[in-house]
Amino acid sequence: MSELIPKHIAIIPDGNRRWASAQGKAAIDGHAAGSDVLRAIMPHAADQGVEYISIWGMSLDNFQKRDIAEVTGLLSLFRKEFKDLITSDDIHSRNVKISVLGRWREKFPFPVKVNIEKAMEATKDYSKHYLNFFLAYNGVDEMLQAIKELVAEGSQDISATTVKQHLFTKNMPPVDFIIRTGGEPHLSAGFMMWDVTDSQLWFTQKLWPEFTTADFDEALAEYASRQRRKGA
Repeated sequence: MSELIPKHIAIIPDGNRRWASAQGKAAIDGHAAGSDVLRAIMPHAADQGVEYISIWGMSLDNFQKRDIAEVTGLLSLFRKEFKDLITSDDIHSRNVKISVLGRWREKFPFPVKVNIEKAMEATKDYSKHYLNFFLAYNGVDEMLQAIKELVAEGSQDISATTVKQHLFTKNMPPVDFIIRTGGEPHLSAGFMMWDVTDSQLWFTQKLWPEFTTADFDEALAEYASRQRRKGA
């Protein structure tokens, strides 16, 4: 793969609720519109040569602290979207392996977990592209869990390699490029903190439901331009 195309892109899809508010709609309508955007972006990214796409879906804090009606709506949306992914032609025709990381197994209700498990099972043997969802996730929580596991094992030789082996992301390469929508130029809740230390960052004022494949291509062009300046 050309170094002008990032191998691993992480997306922080911010702005669903603000978009919904501006439209006079409920927050869940914004999240549903955001899901439609992801349906368009994922196959497009794969077709452009991106191997890994990691999506910030729901933080642990959001799950625990947001309005119960919004959380319930999100869980219902997750249930529907993962059910659709089980048989998605965009997924199967491109050999996309689905992974879901975070505390969702202990936090989500059974019907949602069933569809997530089925989507992962249906794609477990694929290895051309990877679609990673971070749900009920917090980067600090991920790091603390890794440290606790190392301590429990009595590890004496702790290195960057051994830490990585205990992260949720142990089977993923570092993130090359982070795209954040919504006009907030910062990261969130330690998102993939171990894997983004050398990542390029790209921010857009567009809210996630407004984001298009053309915007994605603009981001890729900016990444390629930066790589050329570095001599890639």
